[in-house]
Amino acid sequence: MLSTISEALRASGLFQRDRTDIHTRALGIVLYHLGLSLRDTSLVLRHSRSHEAIRKWYLRASSLFDVQRAPRRVIAIDESKIKIEGRWRYLWAAIDVDTWEVLAVWITRGRSGLEARMFIRRVLRKCKGRPRVLVDGGPWYRWALDSLGLPWEHVTFGERNPVEQWFGILKQRIKRFYKRWPHNATVAQAQWWIESFVALYHIKRLAEALS
Repeated sequence: MLSTISEALRASGLFQRDRTDIHTRALGIVLYHLGLSLRDTSLVLRHSRSHEAIRKWYLRASSLFDVQRAPRRVIAIDESKIKIEGRWRYLWAAIDVDTWEVLAVWITRGRSGLEARMFIRRVLRKCKGRPRVLVDGGPWYRWALDSLGLPWEHVTFGERNPVEQWFGILKQRIKRFYKRWPHNATVAQAQWWIESFVALYHIKRLAEALS
């Protein structure tokens, strides 16, 4: 994974003006992604960069991987509560059940048919055709999916497993936050952090496939 991220950073040109070498930045990003705190990551790097610099590296990593628009057979959608700014918010996620690609993530203040519809429209930007959609029993999905003319099915287990597993991976990572971001984090900053997490999730899967 470290070499894959180093190559991605080099190709992206994100840090052309940064004096820190690519390997150090990649190592910092990987260590933080895998669960080390920002301060501990800085310590491993022998304080060559501050924890705030490492945080900024991580957020900028959101642009290292972009899921391409493609034909999708089935996608699974789910949502979960997370605490930001001392309030519970809703994180929506959609995954291609065949490729395990995370097609979209979105944090909202509410959870209704309107938010569900807006999120599904985001997901469709990554889809060619009209994929079948798998959802749980949330009442906010029926109207949203019907209004968009998408075939859908209420499924508790089985094919929805990829999206449930992804949420498990994310929640394991944010246990350090106790499922909430620091008191000064905004919804926009949390959204950015999760987009970086998704990009690195994809890079990790790519690295595993190549190994």
